[in-house]
Amino acid sequence: MHLAFLVILLSLFNAAGCSTLVISPAPNPSFIKHECTKEKDRVRVSISVLTEEENREYFGRSLTSKGIQAVWLKVENHNPYSLWIMPSYVDPEYFSALEVAFLNHGFFSGPSNHSMDQVFEQYRISRRVPAGGTNSGFVFTNLSEGVKYVNVELWHDKGVIDVRFFLELPNGGFDYEAVDFERLYTPGHLKELNLAQLRRELASVPCCTGNGRGLEADPVNVVLVGNDDDIFSALVHQGWDPTHSLSADSVRRTVTAFLWGRRYRYSPVSPLQLFDRQQDIAFQRTRGTIQQRNHIRLWLSPYTYRARPVWIGQISRDIGVRFSARAPFFVTHRIDPEVDEARDYLIEDLLASESLEALAYVRGVGAAPLQAPRENLTGDPYFTDGLRAVMFISAKPVSADQVNVIRWETPSN
Repeated sequence: MHLAFLVILLSLFNAAGCSTLVISPAPNPSFIKHECTKEKDRVRVSISVLTEEENREYFGRSLTSKGIQAVWLKVENHNPYSLWIMPSYVDPEYFSALEVAFLNHGFFSGPSNHSMDQVFEQYRISRRVPAGGTNSGFVFTNLSEGVKYVNVELWHDKGVIDVRFFLELPNGGFDYEAVDFERLYTPGHLKELNLAQLRRELASVPCCTGNGRGLEADPVNVVLVGNDDDIFSALVHQGWDPTHSLSADSVRRTVTAFLWGRRYRYSPVSPLQLFDRQQDIAFQRTRGTIQQRNHIRLWLSPYTYRARPVWIGQISRDIGVRFSARAPFFVTHRIDPEVDEARDYLIEDLLASESLEALAYVRGVGAAPLQAPRENLTGDPYFTDGLRAVMFISAKPVSADQVNVIRWETPSN
């Protein structure tokens, strides 16, 4: 019996290793059709993030199942000096080409595995782009869903050329996909504000989100002013992920993650209301389990400042799970009672991303001291200095010592 089982097992191993790597013969592979291109400092950079279908077409196998996302990169250097591509800036935890090949090795398939090593090594992008030359190839990154931030850092002996991309991916199932942002406000309803008007309008926004039935939920405590791509790329760059919409599949994944204590990067966020609608988009930054995360709900407001959109939101930190009769399914996250901590964390995160251009505080929910906290919709107590952080987001890197602090209100801590 044992010998027969071993023979069957060996035959299965050999069968698993007999597949060959398919190399796309097409000179213009399909992923080129959705490439994104930017030019900066006499350098033209093009990128494309491969879908699962394109992985199979080009590499002959799934990379998604291994948690890998292939990013095709092309750099055209029109400078009289060489450039060096740094893959760790694209993804600090990127996979080497031979690592990707190894993860796809078959058992007892030495020749096939060796051939696969050679092919993936051939596909990887080499780091040097000669003067006046072009270089293209793949960086193998960690799998992202919904959106992806790609930072291409090109080093040379005179400095660094930094080219940033923020891409929506065709994975589907995210909350923001249900929002028609072009139709939220007609041009006549959008109001361009100067700085003094912005302060006044932001202070007049309702104190809290709600449940749509007249009950107050969590305090409105953050404002982001900037172009959408700049705001969202700054968040994604710092490890924030968009959230899935509520569906049978996302609920199943949430319950599974909760029962097994796992991480679910895109777990749905419960709907709260502002401007008579639930959040337009939510982001979260998770830890190792679904029970612990920072999450932010954002609403596009009817205001603009210097022709840039103004997003108003609510941020808090989930620190655990508890039962509550006020929760839709009798189970809810417990928030950190010090809600200002999550607000200040976001400020620090945007400082670290060098995306913060200016910072101010305006009046919000009003002070609630530790000795007399308020309660949110599900009965969690919280205390706060009552202010909203207003963060102006830049399209260009801004060092922390160059951030402009606007003297409106002063936080107590």
